[in-house]
Amino acid sequence: MQSVSYHRNDEQDHCSFELVHVRGTQGVPYVFGEPPATQLVNVSDFFIATVPVTQRLWTHIMGASANPALHRGPDLPLENVSWDELTQPGGFLERLNQSSLASAIREQLTNAYAFRLPSETEWEYAARGGPHWSDGFRFSGSNDVDSVAWYDRRHGDHTQPVAGKAPNQLGIYDMSGNVWEWCDDAFTPNVSLIPNNGAPFAGPSEDRVLRGGCFHNWAMHCTVSKRYAIARHAHDGCIGIRVVLSEARDLSRETN
Repeated sequence: MQSVSYHRNDEQDHCSFELVHVRGTQGVPYVFGEPPATQLVNVSDFFIATVPVTQRLWTHIMGASANPALHRGPDLPLENVSWDELTQPGGFLERLNQSSLASAIREQLTNAYAFRLPSETEWEYAARGGPHWSDGFRFSGSNDVDSVAWYDRRHGDHTQPVAGKAPNQLGIYDMSGNVWEWCDDAFTPNVSLIPNNGAPFAGPSEDRVLRGGCFHNWAMHCTVSKRYAIARHAHDGCIGIRVVLSEARDLSRETN
């Protein structure tokens, strides 16, 4: 199956949401990171959203009055949300997994699947094009940052509607620029400690990982390998979220 999707269009609400299948490494690891700090990593199959969580999707799950975004618009990325707010009981991820949207998508699949944040290694693998990672693009889908990313305030110091630039090899948009995206991992500067099986790094750091750069960052921050550490409770108009869907649960948070 190449993708799963959800569509609702009625007088009260309309929302579309799509995830594409990312084929895993199948025993041939990809090179995570930027030389000389690299790690060979194997990743299992998973689905990843084609765009960051939009404000339309967020309010579809959380309610119209629960939008924390600083720059408002239904097709703009949701921003200004912390890692803690996403993962806490009653937070977005729990509500998403309990929603009619999740039920509709699970009906398209044969096994039990759950939504979650991507591990850092999954995020980078998807940004590099999954099985096409050896293309070696500096940004997600291209070596030309302008073709794939909103960055460096070039169209205003704010977010832009999702999917406005070209996608990467898998049809995934905005993995370079627009908003930073939370990963599940605790941050470690030592890449060798990151699990080589696709699982998130569990700690002991209280900082978490952001990936992808944003609308006001330089191009160097929007590369597929740039790693950024930030407090788990941090939130601002540059920080958003993208979700993945995998068999529940095929990964555990590990320390090595």
